Amino acid sequence: MMKRIYTSCFLFLTSCFMTQAQTGWNAVTGFGTNPGNLNMYSYVPTGIVGNAPLVVVMHGCTQTATMVATQSGWNTLANRHKFYVVYPEQVAVNNSSECFNWFVSGDIQRNQGEAYSIKQMVDYMKAHYGIDTTQIFVTGLSAGACMTNVMMACYPDIFKAGAVMAGAPYKAGASALYGYTTTISPTAWGDSVKSAYPTYTGAYPKVAVFQGSADFVVSPSNETEIMKQWTNVHGASQTAASTISSFNGNAYVTKNIYNDPSGTEVMETYTISGMGHAIALDTGSCYQQCGQTGTYALEVYFSSCFWAAYFFNILNNNAININGITTVTVSQTGVTYSVTNTASTTYTWTVPAGASITSGQGTNQITVNFGSASGNVSVTETNSVSCKVGPLNLFVTVGGSTTGINQATGSTQLTIYPNPTNGIIHIQSTGVLQTLKVLNSLGEVIQQSTTNTSESIIDLSSYPTGIYILFLQAEGKAPSIRKIILR
Repeated sequence: MMKRIYTSCFLFLTSCFMTQAQTGWNAVTGFGTNPGNLNMYSYVPTGIVGNAPLVVVMHGCTQTATMVATQSGWNTLANRHKFYVVYPEQVAVNNSSECFNWFVSGDIQRNQGEAYSIKQMVDYMKAHYGIDTTQIFVTGLSAGACMTNVMMACYPDIFKAGAVMAGAPYKAGASALYGYTTTISPTAWGDSVKSAYPTYTGAYPKVAVFQGSADFVVSPSNETEIMKQWTNVHGASQTAASTISSFNGNAYVTKNIYNDPSGTEVMETYTISGMGHAIALDTGSCYQQCGQTGTYALEVYFSSCFWAAYFFNILNNNAININGITTVTVSQTGVTYSVTNTASTTYTWTVPAGASITSGQGTNQITVNFGSASGNVSVTETNSVSCKVGPLNLFVTVGGSTTGINQATGSTQLTIYPNPTNGIIHIQSTGVLQTLKVLNSLGEVIQQSTTNTSESIIDLSSYPTGIYILFLQAEGKAPSIRKIILR
């Protein structure tokens, strides 16, 4: 039966059997029942060994799979880092503007319509190639971005993460004319996602959002609404855990990071100041560059596709590994940090306020004298043809000069008995303790427990020396936080 035709004045954005020998660009038919009547294309780079990740990339309105592949740079990234790519493609009989029907009920439900066709494309790749089923991702521009939210909501059991580039939340509206300024509560947005697969009890995908502040096609307010939707799904705060201005050295890009209650990052947003409706690009042949400019792909010296792939953790060299200690004492001197040396490459380092680099600037190893401020030791690699990697960071905590525990903050009255000889901490509270957490200096939860008593024991004897954070929540009281220095 032919599908109904939907139109929109808004821009949103070959063979029946394939073997692993068919590399490059492929038109694929016979990938399933295809209830959404979509086209499928795949890109298979040469040189893949073993199972590899899969990224589903969806175009915007009036675009084609070929256009979004060329402009975004995903095939270039696939060649460099050895992962598979699938490009669903809309056809005019479904939508005269060739937009994915992200607003049509029959196309955005689990195992129905266009959403099911895209899921069948993933199934086809899993059946014919060595796909790492724990590393399947989805991304798109505009209408494709909206469909990215659809796929994460309907198939959280398949997709590990997604990157939404100028899109609207899942179930933002009943037609393409809606969803641009819709504002509802985080709970209502989150419930929309949870209703897509109501029996699902597993983990939901992590989400990254890329949005231009001067987008007059998709209101920039959608970035906030998508954030509200997915932070609610993850039980995370709508307040960013951290904000990075001038991200990656670009004054026009601001990054916000959102963590779940355990401190695990579940969402990122990237706001590109002054950019309109487009994929953000940093064109060129360097490690952090890819893509080609076009009507809906703009040069802003920031590659959203690269940083989406970085967020997915599918790059071969996902970061420079800075070697060095992460906890130091006030005014500690002679601390060294290094990265692997690459020929004909210079290294530009920065250190926290009050610290100084006494030797090594420009090389792969520096020596640092610290002050009293914690912060990032950062490095940017620049090779002989001016290609850069970084800046990437290692957070260093500057602690006190003697063993001890700082005064608690919060209203819970606590007595803590540290035993420096064996690392055992005895906690007594005036209220009933509910949650105990130990975090390392990077803010990662390394121990967590729940209790309904007024006292508890925490064993830190197996942990290395350094600075740790003790988080305690007592019934009816504000949380208390104490810093512990193990030596």
